[in-house]
Amino acid sequence: MMEGVIVGGSTGVRGSGADRGVLAGRLGAGGQGVVYDAYGPDGTRVAIKVLHGAQESPAELAQMAAEARAAQRVASFCTAKIVQVRLEPPRPYIVSEYIDGLSLQAAVTGSGERSGRFGGDDLYRLGIGIATALTAIHQAKVVHRDLKPGNIMLGPDGPRLIDFGIARVLDTGSATRGSGFVGTLRYMAPEVYAGQRAGAEADVFAWGAIMVFAATGEHAFTGSDLPGIAYQIRTHDPDLTVLPDPLRKLVATALAKDPLERPSARAILAALTSDPHKGVGDPPDLVGIGVAQAGPFSGWEPGDPALGKLAEDAYTALPPDEQRLVPEVFLRCVVPGEGAGLSTRPVPVAELFDRQDPAEGEALQRMVRAFAPLLTGNGEHTGEREGRRAPEQIVLARPAVLRAWPRLRDWVEEQRQELPVHHRIRQAARVWDDNGQRRGDVLTGAYLDHAVGWASTGRRPSLNRIERGLLDASTRAQTIRTRRTRAAALVLAITTLLSLTATGWAIRAQQNAAQQRDNATRQRDAIVSRQLVTKSGQTNDPTVSALLAAAAWRIQETPESRAGLLNVLAKPERAVLHTGAETVAFSPDGRIMATGSGAGTVRLWDARTRRPIGEPLTVDPDSRNTVSALAFSPDGRTLATVTNAFEGMMRLWDVRTRQPIGEPLTNTDINSVAFSPDGHTLATSGADGVQLWDARTRQPTGEPLTNTDINSVAFSPDGHTLATSGADTVRLWDVHTHHQIGAPLAAPQRRADINPLAFSPNGHTLAVGGYMGILRLWDVGARSLSGVPLTGHTDPINSAAFSRDGRILATSSADGTVRLWNMRTHRQIGAPLTSNRDPLFNGFGPVAFSPNGPVLAVGDDDGTVRLWNVETRRQIGEPLNEGDIGPVKSMAFSPDGRTLAITRGRRGGAVRLWDVPTRRPIGAPLIRDGTDLVNSVAFSPDSSILVTGGGDKVQLWNVKTRRKAGAPLKAVDVASVAFSPDGSTLATGGYSEGTVRLWNVETRRQIGTPLTGHTGPIRSVDFSPDGRTLATGSEDDTARLWDVETRRQIGTPLTPNIGNISSVVFGPDGRTLATVSDDLSTDSADGTTWLWDVATPTNLVGAVCAVAGRTLTPQEWDQHVPTGIEFQKVRP
Repeated sequence: MMEGVIVGGSTGVRGSGADRGVLAGRLGAGGQGVVYDAYGPDGTRVAIKVLHGAQESPAELAQMAAEARAAQRVASFCTAKIVQVRLEPPRPYIVSEYIDGLSLQAAVTGSGERSGRFGGDDLYRLGIGIATALTAIHQAKVVHRDLKPGNIMLGPDGPRLIDFGIARVLDTGSATRGSGFVGTLRYMAPEVYAGQRAGAEADVFAWGAIMVFAATGEHAFTGSDLPGIAYQIRTHDPDLTVLPDPLRKLVATALAKDPLERPSARAILAALTSDPHKGVGDPPDLVGIGVAQAGPFSGWEPGDPALGKLAEDAYTALPPDEQRLVPEVFLRCVVPGEGAGLSTRPVPVAELFDRQDPAEGEALQRMVRAFAPLLTGNGEHTGEREGRRAPEQIVLARPAVLRAWPRLRDWVEEQRQELPVHHRIRQAARVWDDNGQRRGDVLTGAYLDHAVGWASTGRRPSLNRIERGLLDASTRAQTIRTRRTRAAALVLAITTLLSLTATGWAIRAQQNAAQQRDNATRQRDAIVSRQLVTKSGQTNDPTVSALLAAAAWRIQETPESRAGLLNVLAKPERAVLHTGAETVAFSPDGRIMATGSGAGTVRLWDARTRRPIGEPLTVDPDSRNTVSALAFSPDGRTLATVTNAFEGMMRLWDVRTRQPIGEPLTNTDINSVAFSPDGHTLATSGADGVQLWDARTRQPTGEPLTNTDINSVAFSPDGHTLATSGADTVRLWDVHTHHQIGAPLAAPQRRADINPLAFSPNGHTLAVGGYMGILRLWDVGARSLSGVPLTGHTDPINSAAFSRDGRILATSSADGTVRLWNMRTHRQIGAPLTSNRDPLFNGFGPVAFSPNGPVLAVGDDDGTVRLWNVETRRQIGEPLNEGDIGPVKSMAFSPDGRTLAITRGRRGGAVRLWDVPTRRPIGAPLIRDGTDLVNSVAFSPDSSILVTGGGDKVQLWNVKTRRKAGAPLKAVDVASVAFSPDGSTLATGGYSEGTVRLWNVETRRQIGTPLTGHTGPIRSVDFSPDGRTLATGSEDDTARLWDVETRRQIGTPLTPNIGNISSVVFGPDGRTLATVSDDLSTDSADGTTWLWDVATPTNLVGAVCAVAGRTLTPQEWDQHVPTGIEFQKVRP
């Protein structure tokens, strides 16, 4: 996760670059190390244990490394996952997952809301959770050795164990090093005191002692020193009457003095989770059952809040006029370092404000108090106004917030390239001001150019009074120098003017002729450029289309040629390879693509240029059978091809020579083929079962593994195990012995054919998907189900794939969704990627996001509008309601987020303005002329104008006076309106005619002809943040993108194939477009949301040439470009 750790001076741990973690505070310390609260490069909160280092011998460090590797194999649903281990001297450390919550020790003995003894369901959940974790740990061949209340964290999803597997060496602060004891004295088993090594039975003993502590609040074994505690543990039986049955009996047997008499952790878990009326069982998915039953505790208390949450809560609580101070202060605290590194500095308040304005100083003081303890003020002292004065310096007391707060990370990333420029301006301004603002201290040359260029972009942090004064003085000094230089040049110019006058007329005549030639050339190039754009849009070959668009741009950069480039990028097609392709496979290095056709041929392609490599491979000479399966060997040198039908066959091919290797391996029906990871073994499956082959000799290795019809085969990453799927079972086979490993992995309860298989990157987990839409995870080592099935898909699962780190599993299904699963919790991550309807949306109506906070407005059919906090997913106050006045038709927040305009579905054209902070209506409704419905509303970017659209009228309103601003714009059946970001252009969508019109807001005149292309009513329009693109949504089931300058459509329509497009909205960065659709034909108005990537590359022509994969040849130039325009390389 991280290459190193940034820590305070005393720790000495080093790292490099922006990949290092940042420490945020100290969590605790033991005899050999200190545990820190830290944040990784992506802001993930972690715990870092830094060892003192000098006390560990090389042998101890090696033992720690071995135990840490074993601990990393443990499933982390009831444990703190170990993220990284680095045990090299001089400062070894271990990074683990941070668990938010209190330790069991703190929860029982502390003073919080949840503090006190455990009882009832919470006690059972605690016992189940610890037993589940111990079962998983012991299955991974790991023993905790130091299980105690301080090593059990009460997380939001239940109890989690920490420090397992490495506690043997790390936590000797609670044991005597020289004694050989490993663990915490009061929770060590009797056999450990007798000199035996702590095993799994010792963990079970500690479980029993912990349950006594949780139920009574007292240690099960007392004693003030080691001998006393040891005597108690070896002779004393604690009082268990406070424990209910059957927990009391389980704890009693767990505390047995003889380790052989204690039950296993798995047996304890089975007893705790079994139905008492059905007896104790041991289902294969016992660990998953334990995870489900452990669950969270009542009254769960979080631990120390994350710095990012503290910062975001402080930011959102500030009023907007004080929120603007936050980036100014934080960015001035940041100092750019070498490479991507950052450091911090105290910021004098004099840098931030003119001290003559006490109101600004008070606002700063309120902001600093809001961000305590992240920010502190130094040098505060009492004054006359409100008893205090603004601090002399602002100090970033918790530098880790640079990583922990996403909003601050974004600010820093946005300004990272410009921060050094401002840093130089700030330093120069301080020197200039300290020296009495002398002319000799101003900026000159390139430094001045860079500073002026940066200041003109309006970047943050903004310049203060002294910094602006330095730039003004520097600019004036530059102007004086320039004037003096020009004066000297003027004298010389006058002396030569007379000599040049005679030749001036001739030169001017030549310039006029050259200008006329240039004008003619530009006109010709513009015509040719438009012709090539037209050709680009008409050709069906994506490569040729891309090259012609790039050539049009190279000949002349016009709005039309830019639109041509956008059209190419908007098309999903990238190349026309050949028709009739049935299957495809990539070589392991991704450089070669193989395609199989229905005519029995296979083509090899260069994946980068998309050009064929040599002639096709003739797999079936009679061209009767389809190529149904392809597989490259791991080294990419061999290709296996399979033709279908019962007379099909499989061949091996040399990829370099494109020649067959020997005779066909079989002539029976084959469903799938797979190479082992080392490339030495080939597995085939079909109606006759599964056969393994020696890929070098092309001979079968032994008899078939099974004679049943098999759909799919997959090797484990180490090549030792083969998984086969068919009918309703998955079987695992030992590749070397050809023996089945354990019983089949059968889908429980009912038959469900199995299709996809996927191994996790470490080979420990096998994901199996079925036609019932259920995915099951199997522990390959234990040959048992791991956790509960993953459910959510409603149709067959087509494929499954793990992320490279194994933390996320993605599944796709015939139900049209892709779902992501957290492999630690076995829970779905968010909504499906089809953006299925959010549970917040109880009714069908419009939604609108506030521009300055996590507030979502949701309209309903009953005319109410509810405000939601999307981060907490909780409703804000009571609904905005005015009685039965019809369903909500349209809503819009003002750009400052303080006003919400709402229209409802009753004729009369009324619009109601609401004050968002107070949730009260503002004045009387805005009443339009006529009885038409108001279908859409929008605010201008400066919040001064509100536009309403409906019927055949578009009305502009002055928001401050709530009066009409001029006569209505005449349109046709307006259903949607939107302002461009600069407020100069208004877009209106027509319902009945299905067209979009653009209007000049200042002149109130229509711009050009309407945008046509939709075949149904326009429901929604929205501008991209840069104002160059317009998105429209229609009842023709499509969304379309338009180039505003040329008023041309960009690419093909966006078709989610699910119903009418009722809303289109650009994301804040303009790279994402959200479309909301509803299928009115089937009465399924479910508000399904689709997200589209509509990002425009910075280098448009470079991106288009990348689509083509090559440049335009001189021959193609001559073919498409008229004579007279010289050949140009279109690829940059």
